[in-house]
Amino acid sequence: MTQPARRRWPRVLAASLSGVIVAVTLAGVGVNAMMGQLQGNITAVDVSDQLGATPDGSVAVDETGNNEPLTVVLMGSDSRAGKDNRGYGSASEFGGARSDTTIVLHVSADRKSAIAVSIPRDTLITLPQCKSDGKTVGGYEGKFNAAFDIAGPGCTIKAVEEMSGLNIDNFMMVDFGGFKRIVDAIGGVEICLKEDVNDEKSGLVLSKGKHTVEGEEALAFVRARKTLGDGSDTSRIRRQQAFISSLTRKVLSSGTLLNPATLVSLLDAATQSLTADPQLANIDNLRALALSMKDLRPSDISFVTAPWKPSGDGENVVINEKRAAPLWEAIKLDSTWPPAKDPGQPLLKTEPEQIYVDVLNGTSTKGKAKKVAKELREAGYRVVEVGNAPGREIFASTTVKYDPMWDASAKTIIFAAGAQGESVPKHGERMTLIIGEDFTSIKDVTISKIAGDQSADLNTADETYCAA
Repeated sequence: MTQPARRRWPRVLAASLSGVIVAVTLAGVGVNAMMGQLQGNITAVDVSDQLGATPDGSVAVDETGNNEPLTVVLMGSDSRAGKDNRGYGSASEFGGARSDTTIVLHVSADRKSAIAVSIPRDTLITLPQCKSDGKTVGGYEGKFNAAFDIAGPGCTIKAVEEMSGLNIDNFMMVDFGGFKRIVDAIGGVEICLKEDVNDEKSGLVLSKGKHTVEGEEALAFVRARKTLGDGSDTSRIRRQQAFISSLTRKVLSSGTLLNPATLVSLLDAATQSLTADPQLANIDNLRALALSMKDLRPSDISFVTAPWKPSGDGENVVINEKRAAPLWEAIKLDSTWPPAKDPGQPLLKTEPEQIYVDVLNGTSTKGKAKKVAKELREAGYRVVEVGNAPGREIFASTTVKYDPMWDASAKTIIFAAGAQGESVPKHGERMTLIIGEDFTSIKDVTISKIAGDQSADLNTADETYCAA
């Protein structure tokens, strides 16, 4: 499907992950009485002065489910203005505001997948010509995030459009205070670090390993830069993607969805935190999009960084246009990304040669584990131990047990064996494949080459990993 004409309003509204938060709650927890209050929470900003004619505020929901693709720009502002945004320097010290985080979110027309493309804030571009206080600004080289500073969210959208060739009508924006309220409303988000961190600027002090962070600590995690990883913005993006993935899993988990008090608190926090275009600022429109996106799962949401390369100045980056072009084209055409040779295969990133596995026989057939182990070795997997399931238990379903730290690797063998996955904390680096009565054969897998591009940092929201 080709990109609709500029400023054409889709039948079901565009959304962001914040929209999903609102959607899930409005769809099923009986909070209709709060609709008026929630509507008043969201701040609407019209950016038509930058982008031209915008759609009207009406929504035509196609009851047949024949929706259109959705593309939204999500922004995190680093404004220091306001009491909720204190703690990272004063407004007078830093001045203005920049799009501290910018993500282009695309949801497919069939609502079976979504892709979130992070744009590094230190990307050098020719800033678009935008309107500010009756004057034309921009038109010179600068960092991508300066577009917000010179002319607000509309100018950021214009910068994305000029970079990607996309037509984008809608945006959502959250500031420091709003971010903290959303995280606190769900009781914190689990994160993981590869090494100890003591960041004086943000105040983040954590040991390596897993932690649940809230409030200032959560904000510090996604904001800290120089003392983590290689100190780059692209390294920080990786941590932000891990954080949003973890937040998404928690919001869509049964524990959150089945707790009315948490849901109402989350809904109130999410809407208070939003600044959006007039269409997405309408609570009825957000409710409409809820029904179209209700079946989207964390495994259906991919995160990727717009492919980049060093600018040559030792500090900034530029978009790698050759590598980025297929990504932007896939969004325009509403096709899958990365391209899938086998539509029935999930995104797989770990080669069989990198996977160590023990094989246990959970069937009544003698010697089954040895036969499967041979298939695995022929396919490249590193088989370590072969034996029977404990107590010679019979398993109806083939199962892969794995440490959650290695979930990306587990995806490969789970698909190959037609197995179900069982996450077992502290299981170790080796997988355990228990052959069940339903086992047929080891299938071939296709590993995404794009996932191996370190500048793209491709992952799905169901994956957990320790960020640098």
